Amino acid sequence: MLNLKLCLFLASFLLSSAFAEDYYELLGIAKNADNREIRKAFKKLAVKLHPDKNKDDPSAHSTFIRLTKAYEVLKDEESRKKYDLYGEEGIKSSQSQNYHSWSYYQDNFGIYDDDPEIITLNKADFEQSVLNSNSLWFINFYSPMCSHCHLLAPAWRRLARELEGVVRIGAVNCEDDWALCRQENVRSYPSLIMYPTRERYNGDRNEEEMKSFVLKRRQVEVLNIGSETWDTFRQKEEIYRDMSWLLFMCHDDSCPDSETRIKVAAMLEGLVAVGVVDCATDGSLCDRLSGDSNVVFWEHQKYSSDGIVHKIIGSDAKDIARETLAFLPDAIALNGEDFEDMQMQLRIGSTSPWLVYFYIGDSTYQDLEIKKLPALLPSIRIGKVHCGRESKLCQQMHINRYPVFAVFKPGGGYEIHHGRETAHDVANFALESSSATNLRILTPSDFMDMVNHPESSGGAWFVDFYAPWCPPCMRLLPEFRKASRHFDSAVNFGTIDCTVHINLCRQYNIRSYPTTILYNRSNIHQFHGGHTADDLVEFVQDMLNPAVTKLTDENFYKTVGKKSKENMWLVDYFAPWCGPCQQLAPQWRKLAKMIDSLPNVHVAEVNCEEYGELCMEQGVRSYPTIRLYPFGGEGLSTFAIYSSFQRDARTLRQWLYNFIPSPVENLTPETFESKVVGSKDTWLVDFYAPWCGHCVAFAPEFQQVAQKLEGRAKSGKVDCDANRALCQRAGVSAYPTVMLYHNTRSYRGEEIESQSGDYIISYVERVMKKSHHSSHDEF
Repeated sequence: MLNLKLCLFLASFLLSSAFAEDYYELLGIAKNADNREIRKAFKKLAVKLHPDKNKDDPSAHSTFIRLTKAYEVLKDEESRKKYDLYGEEGIKSSQSQNYHSWSYYQDNFGIYDDDPEIITLNKADFEQSVLNSNSLWFINFYSPMCSHCHLLAPAWRRLARELEGVVRIGAVNCEDDWALCRQENVRSYPSLIMYPTRERYNGDRNEEEMKSFVLKRRQVEVLNIGSETWDTFRQKEEIYRDMSWLLFMCHDDSCPDSETRIKVAAMLEGLVAVGVVDCATDGSLCDRLSGDSNVVFWEHQKYSSDGIVHKIIGSDAKDIARETLAFLPDAIALNGEDFEDMQMQLRIGSTSPWLVYFYIGDSTYQDLEIKKLPALLPSIRIGKVHCGRESKLCQQMHINRYPVFAVFKPGGGYEIHHGRETAHDVANFALESSSATNLRILTPSDFMDMVNHPESSGGAWFVDFYAPWCPPCMRLLPEFRKASRHFDSAVNFGTIDCTVHINLCRQYNIRSYPTTILYNRSNIHQFHGGHTADDLVEFVQDMLNPAVTKLTDENFYKTVGKKSKENMWLVDYFAPWCGPCQQLAPQWRKLAKMIDSLPNVHVAEVNCEEYGELCMEQGVRSYPTIRLYPFGGEGLSTFAIYSSFQRDARTLRQWLYNFIPSPVENLTPETFESKVVGSKDTWLVDFYAPWCGHCVAFAPEFQQVAQKLEGRAKSGKVDCDANRALCQRAGVSAYPTVMLYHNTRSYRGEEIESQSGDYIISYVERVMKKSHHSSHDEF
């Protein structure tokens, strides 16, 4: 009977698995598709398979429900993450049976998704390609529900086609990315904004007016060329000496207009010099270079002052630029042997990085984009690999989509580009990646070697598990690269794409993206801080040189349990899976560093998942639990519990200082006059008001200053609410005010205009040292 039940269970499981749908296959997209590709694929299917258009099909409703569910799951970061890890089992089964009308999907579902010249930007794209770039962008912030946006759309499409390659034309769907639109202060639709200047366009929304607005702001150089200046530019001007030229030849009644010249110069900026020759006044130069041609390309020859002249046939700006690009050198074609040699040279010491383009089929369009790269990347070599001919090589590199750009770095590491394949985006990535030589992609075999053989893996490894479709992942990667530049080979940085190596990520229980973990031999630390380079660097440094003492069941009772009356312990009892504990962790480390100079004050932590019995013995039932074992306390029975939900380092420090004896003396008018005014001692005085928030925050900082200066300078504080006349006499008009009294008989001391403890200490030491030297000189 048991065997029969088991067989029935297995049969039902296999049957359900067999009929489980692959949402990616259902929508016809790759597993690393981004949100635009997902939306575009769904729209195409929605318009074709909508029940409104298939009324004779009895399965149309159920088919559309399946499509809608696949789209809803994959477009959302959290649900897509669960689906990638656990399939349909990881997704809640409840779903709506409702959907929009056919006209909604046809007209109001991503207005510009099908326009290749218009770059639809999400928040991650916007930050990387717009805010972190000097490229000129003209961006349309719109809502698909806005009638004015639909009226603008035809003119915007024409503008994008007209200015392709001249400026970058973008669109942001504010229904999908409302947070980005709020960030950019977009309050009405459509809003047209020029970047990086953030200048808003307020003119008529027709193609000609918008084009005029853009071209006036596109600064390019078109030089006037004559017989004398032609030789001067080529032979004496260093910037033009080794350049090829595109020349517009203006004959009597035929000359490309100024708009065409500006467009071409913008498209070819940095690649060739652009000039215009007036043939009416310089006929001999025109005869030498062009005959009767309106446009020529003068190709520079490395070992000759005479170039090769090519006639340009096209008259349209795009055609002229395309023909010119065709004359420029191609990327170096690499076969398997060339590729291996390139990698070997980088491993053994070559300092010249490579940008390699992996493609399949015809790459004519992309070749033209690649030809723009040498001017943008003069110190990086450009190569290309045809994956149809070098399939084994591309499989070894885990290339699962085309086209793909990858940077190969000195030392042998490499990274793959996940953004758009335009020349400017690729160039930004290549410059960023090639300078981060300490960061590389990890394969499963690399990772397993690192985990299983830490002693031979070359130090600690900081590993970022990510998915290319995940916006926070794409925002973290540039910061991860910046952080890697702060460390030498003692800390290695690696990335693992969980859409490519999904089994590895499942095996190591990677449940969310990005997950970033430091592997320091047998010690494993997960990062939970902010996604900035500074936060990442600080985390690694804290883990390698911890300021927080880790307590175990072996050392807890020998330290906290048997502490002397001269020691204070501040202990965080936590669980790694606890969200508030993860938020506290970076603040706890910061607190430890802030008070590291306090004698006999120790900041520690106990992992209650690892040492559960210890936490139970101490009566810890919730996480995080913060306990302070004070000076003079007897063993573990005397402690204070921190109960506030505000767990930042400064607030924790303020609470801690309530339990530390203070060298700061409370001064009254009488004690101020008798002890400070005219004293031979150096005094540092904090004038404050109890209601002043800055004063409360500064108090522990001042107390720490007082402790560090103890024995060299005395410290006091004056409550200006209780002692107004004294504070007025001292010339105090704002709180907190720090005054230094050194060899003075006045109530007015020397104001120190800073609330930084380090600055105050260095200022006092500098004054005292100067005074010491003066007294010796006088003697």
